[in-house]
Amino acid sequence: MPLSFSEDYIGKVRRMFGLNMYEAKIWLALLSQGKSTNGKLSDLANIPKSRSYDILVSLENAGFVVRELGKPITYKATPPSELLANMKEKTEEGYKAQVEKIEKLKDSEVLKDLQKLYEKGITFVKEGEVASAYQGLPSAFMKIKNEIRTAKDEVLIVSTEKSLEQKIRSLNRALAEAKAKGVSVKVYAPIEQLKEELEHEINRVGKFTKLNIDLGRFIIVDGKTVFIFTQNDKDVHPSSEVVVSIRGDYLVDKFKNLIEAHSK
Repeated sequence: MPLSFSEDYIGKVRRMFGLNMYEAKIWLALLSQGKSTNGKLSDLANIPKSRSYDILVSLENAGFVVRELGKPITYKATPPSELLANMKEKTEEGYKAQVEKIEKLKDSEVLKDLQKLYEKGITFVKEGEVASAYQGLPSAFMKIKNEIRTAKDEVLIVSTEKSLEQKIRSLNRALAEAKAKGVSVKVYAPIEQLKEELEHEINRVGKFTKLNIDLGRFIIVDGKTVFIFTQNDKDVHPSSEVVVSIRGDYLVDKFKNLIEAHSK
C-alpha cells in the first residue's frame, strides 16, 4: 500500500535536500522502513520499478542510502542528521551562504519529523547485520569520516604507498576532530621515507609507522569496525572502487594482529 505524504511536505523535503519528486518519494519510503528492497520501495512510493532502481542508484551516489550485500539487494536509509553533517562539510569551502542556510535547517520541524520517521523505521532493521558495501570512494569516505567523528578510542589507517596521500587528504578534517577529542590516530604504510608535506600532515593528526610488507588498504575504528578497500588501487578508478565495512570484534582483531606482525 503506497505511503501518503502531502505534496506540500514532499516539496519541503525536496527543497531542503535538493531532490526531485521521485527521489524524495523513494527516500521518504525508505526512511519509513529503515531498510527495504527496490520492489517494495517502488510500491510504497507508487513509482514504476524500472524507474525506482535508477533513483536508488542516484540516492546512493549522493549518500542518502546505503546498498547492502546479499540477495535480493536491499537498501538502508542514511539518518537525516548524518546527511546534514555531510552536506555541511561539502559546502564549507567557498560557500559561506550555503553553510549558514544548512545550519538553520538543524532546528527545522521538517528535519525533526524526518529524524522521527527514520528512528521509527530503523526498528525494522534486524539486529546482528554487520556488513555494508559502498560504491565509489566519495561514498565510502563519507561514511568513514562519520565513523571517525564518533570514534572514542583509536583509528588505525593501513594504506599502500600509492593511496596514502589521498586518504590523509580526504580524511584530514575528521582525523583532526578525532585527535582533538583524545582519539589515538595511527597510520601505517610500506614506505621508507614520507614526502615532507605528507609527513607534516600525518604528524598533525597522528603517528606514522612503516610496514615491512604491503597489507593492502583498510581502516579500523575503535577496534570494532573495519573498512576494507577490496580492489588493487593501481587498476581501478576511484568512482569504481568497492569498499566493504564489517563490524565485529573477531575479524577486526585479526586485522590488528596483521598490523602488529608487520610494523616496525
